[in-house]
Amino acid sequence: MAGTRRSTRQSTFADPKYSQSSPSTSDADPPKANSIKTICRKRARDDDEDSPPPKRTVKPKRTPKSTSKTAAARLATPSNPSNRDAQGLQQVFWLLKAEPLPRYENGVNVAFSIDDLQKCTAPEPWTGVRNPQARNNMRMMRKGDLGFFYHSNAKPSGVVGVLRVAREAEVDTTAFDKHDPYYDPKSDRENPKWYCVAVEFVKKFDDVVDLHRIKGYAASTGPLEKMQLVTNSRLSVSRVSRGEWDFIMDLAEGKGG
Repeated sequence: MAGTRRSTRQSTFADPKYSQSSPSTSDADPPKANSIKTICRKRARDDDEDSPPPKRTVKPKRTPKSTSKTAAARLATPSNPSNRDAQGLQQVFWLLKAEPLPRYENGVNVAFSIDDLQKCTAPEPWTGVRNPQARNNMRMMRKGDLGFFYHSNAKPSGVVGVLRVAREAEVDTTAFDKHDPYYDPKSDRENPKWYCVAVEFVKKFDDVVDLHRIKGYAASTGPLEKMQLVTNSRLSVSRVSRGEWDFIMDLAEGKGG
């Protein structure tokens, strides 16, 4: 089973080990709102994805509390703030989406690809995320964490490589910039709402692990059945369990499927 395999790629990517006492970012002590400078012009979009918006349906009956707790428990969750196990290995991985094809927001082309990230000469702030769940996922990230770079609304859409978290979550000051494509007029500098991590390029895959292929392994009892990319496809920053990470890495390296 993919979910029980131990990741062997972390050492390959020189993933640093963290002690259990690594500091965490909390709502009570938010990062300082330093000015963010992006090396490349990019924004993630939170209301994508390659699937259409959900259709309006009759409001379902209230879900029993027990079912809700079970669904929440399926999300990959770190056992401690450092996101490292007793051996110092990463527990939860990540998937971050960006659009490689031209798309304009307020007159600005927000396209950004893994090739653009590779060209960056400094860690690139992953700004523009305006979804609370995606933001919360970023605030859980720790320096050195690995994640998949996902090309969204592409031909084809899918996982195209690996990135690394170079700086932990800090206030996304682009939310205060009236000229930014994702300016949020409701943002308050005194009580910031949006945060972003900075990432760096690690590896580009030879072939795209496309969304259609990923969904093929997401059927009932499949190895990617609970993957957040599939269960919440419109989320721009999602969690990846260790088993899901290993399985997709195998696909990328031609060892699976």
